[in-house]
Amino acid sequence: MDVSAPALPNAVESYLDYLRDARGCSPHTLSAYRRDLAKLIAWCAKKGPSQVGELSKRDLQMFLSAQAKSLSANSQSRLLACLKGFGKYLVAERGLARNPAQTIAFPKRENKLLTVAGEDFLEEVLDDEPESFQAARTRLCIEMFYGSGLRLSELTGLKWTQIARDGAWVRVLGKGSRFRTVPLTESARERLSEYRALCAQHGLQTASGPVLVSARGKPVGNRIIQRTVTDTLHAAGRRGKSSPHVLRHSFATHLLDNGADLMAVKDMLGHASLSTTQKYTHVSVKKLKETYAKAHPRA
Repeated sequence: MDVSAPALPNAVESYLDYLRDARGCSPHTLSAYRRDLAKLIAWCAKKGPSQVGELSKRDLQMFLSAQAKSLSANSQSRLLACLKGFGKYLVAERGLARNPAQTIAFPKRENKLLTVAGEDFLEEVLDDEPESFQAARTRLCIEMFYGSGLRLSELTGLKWTQIARDGAWVRVLGKGSRFRTVPLTESARERLSEYRALCAQHGLQTASGPVLVSARGKPVGNRIIQRTVTDTLHAAGRRGKSSPHVLRHSFATHLLDNGADLMAVKDMLGHASLSTTQKYTHVSVKKLKETYAKAHPRA
């Protein structure tokens, strides 16, 4: 037993601090890693070692096996990626001899087609005129999720100072603390102008501070925007999965369906790797095959 090795909960907190301060991970990523590592701590408290120096590959394999009963293959991969990153940190920063998760193989990932909303449906949703402050804010959100491919956290964290004076583009802070510039559609600019006017009518600040606020000027978080966007899509007749991320998927898929360059879509989505963006091509290829089957005389 290595008495100098830190207790597992202390090592986890140090790792999360490192991810936040040195790696610039988003609150969403930190929250996911905290949940995953809390499961490891709870499992070790009952069946495994209490110090990081005692963690073995076998321990982690048993832990992963116990979690696999309630997780999809993709979620298992995310959990293992978390453990691998944690082990790498312990080797580099805390003097652990080896990374116990390094040689554990990832499970085969599921190739699920992404959920996408139809173009005609979204046109109808966006043509609807809002009748309240909240409805105007929600329509603006839908415009920016679908029209610019923003992530939920990017939009809720958006400040007025990040929007160009003419409203033609926004500069958003994405994953890994990376900024990117994203264009706004003409209709999004119109919605933004209407929303800004509504804010002024309510005596709210529109020169600085957060863009998304309540009618009383309080910032609104991810949960409220997620719920109001989902409720609006359902009220318009959407069936199945409805969320800001479905709108982001729709943004990328519809761009590719209409001939956009894959690299340009990658940059607009803020992906660090092209392989992440390529998952959208599966949806577009499916549509291409359907079109071919319907249109070609020998299909």
